Amino acid sequence: MRKFRTRVLDILPDKLKNEILKQSDTTLIGATKISNKGLCYKILIRDVKTVVANVIKQEMLSLGGDASVARGALDLSVDKCNVVLVGNMKQFKMLAPKIKAQPFSLKYLGNEILELIKEYGKNSYTLKSKDKIINLDKEKTYIMGILNVTPDSFSDGGEFLEKDSALKQVEQMINSGADFIDIGGESTRPGSSKTSLDEELKRVIPVISEVRKRFPEIFISVDTYKSKVADEAVSAGADIVNDISGLKFDENMAKVIVRHNIPVVLMHIKGTPENMQKNPHYDNLLNEIFDYFEESIDILVKEGGNSKNIIIDPGIGFGKTYENNLELIQRIGEFKSFGVPVLVGASRKSFIGAILDKDNPKDRIVGSLGVAAVSAYKGAKILRVHDVKETLEILKITDAIRNQ
Repeated sequence: MRKFRTRVLDILPDKLKNEILKQSDTTLIGATKISNKGLCYKILIRDVKTVVANVIKQEMLSLGGDASVARGALDLSVDKCNVVLVGNMKQFKMLAPKIKAQPFSLKYLGNEILELIKEYGKNSYTLKSKDKIINLDKEKTYIMGILNVTPDSFSDGGEFLEKDSALKQVEQMINSGADFIDIGGESTRPGSSKTSLDEELKRVIPVISEVRKRFPEIFISVDTYKSKVADEAVSAGADIVNDISGLKFDENMAKVIVRHNIPVVLMHIKGTPENMQKNPHYDNLLNEIFDYFEESIDILVKEGGNSKNIIIDPGIGFGKTYENNLELIQRIGEFKSFGVPVLVGASRKSFIGAILDKDNPKDRIVGSLGVAAVSAYKGAKILRVHDVKETLEILKITDAIRNQ
């Protein structure tokens, strides 16, 4: 039996200051200082010269933080290595001016680390789409309802191919609480073949035009990797382009995004829909996906685009193994490092079926809601889903707990 009444405080970092004030009746200044010490960050710095890695490590250790470098860094037997820094906010704020005085371009690193921590901590975002402002509030997780106007999508192929049924589904999703409607005219399920440009245009443009006319307030996303489809869809009323290729399947896509001044969802995919699930392999899953996104952002910026007017989607199920999908959900918060909204599209996917032993995608709703709740709590800002009503209910619970 303990002689003192003790416990571990399991509390979200942004709530720690208030808890300290409540529990210890200290001053606001004192609570702020202590809470900063309690915010622990794990910062990865990749591919730095070994001599630089050693300098960073020693400076961090001198501040009471910790650092890990390659074994070959000490005797300089490797040319480059990664560095993992572990410390609290106070230590990183002290690190910035210390390494600024060092050579090897380290004057930039300290400020970049502080900016990274700031971006990672964001939970409200502003996107610009033509003359519209899309504000994503810090206390809410948003829902993107899926509308597949295709004959062969994995879960609802053929159900909304006709315009009337598509519009009825849009109305139902909006009434159920959807913030965005994502309209796609080509199935990108594993093993799918390409749809012709003319056919995709024929499927999506009339629906987008009618949705914009009937529901002027809803944000419309067009799910396409073809620049011509994106161009005509935006002209017809779409506000966002959702590109599964991260601007890499069509060299003109970035030009369309910049010309129309709209946000783009950059999704990661390994391979193409036709071959992406044929034994996908990663040496380092997160590093390779981050590299992919940095390349996509570079493509956009070189065309004059805004690197903050984007949404990041790690591409659950797109060239990923069962284990890859679970790891991405578990570590979804890391993608907040880009300082932009993170989207998760896991609704009814096969890894959920594998866990639950459910072959029919429509039997995976409860499993999808479980993934939705975890994703939102871990940092996803937008969830792309089939089941809007049910997802809204689970997000009301998740958001209420997180915002308490």
